[in-house]
Amino acid sequence: MSTRLTRPPATHRYRVPGPLRAGLAAVAAAAVMLTLAVPAGATTYSVSGRQIAVNEDAGKFKMRGGLVGPWRITSFTELATDPIYRAKGTERFNGCLDVGRDRSCAGDPSGTLLFKFRYWAKFASDGSLIWGSCWHPVSGGSGDFAGADGVLTMVDTPTDQAVATRYTGNITLADDAKAMRRGAARPAASHCG
Repeated sequence: MSTRLTRPPATHRYRVPGPLRAGLAAVAAAAVMLTLAVPAGATTYSVSGRQIAVNEDAGKFKMRGGLVGPWRITSFTELATDPIYRAKGTERFNGCLDVGRDRSCAGDPSGTLLFKFRYWAKFASDGSLIWGSCWHPVSGGSGDFAGADGVLTMVDTPTDQAVATRYTGNITLADDAKAMRRGAARPAASHCG
């Protein structure tokens, strides 16, 4: 069924067709929920960068870009191996949110972020990675990250030398006073895609 919107005559009050009215109501409700989901005084930061293996077998990595510091896998559970490899687990990041974009933690919000993750990958018959992707919602935090919320997504891409891992996401800080004092805050843009 197609709903066609036309300009009504000047003497008639314009009515939004039923299906479109329901869709607009859903969008308005979602906008209200998003507004309510971020606590007062909280600021969301867009982060992106690279995760670099330090000792992959021990689950040790370092983060560069919007997050600076060591990253460690604290638990890992294999869920399936075929046709798509799937796993879940937990992780810990100790470092900072590089608000100043100066590759330094000086004056930036810092502490520990805890994550849960889900991982999906496709491997070739020889065991080499074809692609990998994971989703990392924030599950806790301490220091300046106490009360933080957010999510990261990561993509693993095979290269001639190794696997390159890129991340992107948003981190919402419950109390952003430290970053605001620096005057370098860069809140996330409010759009997707």
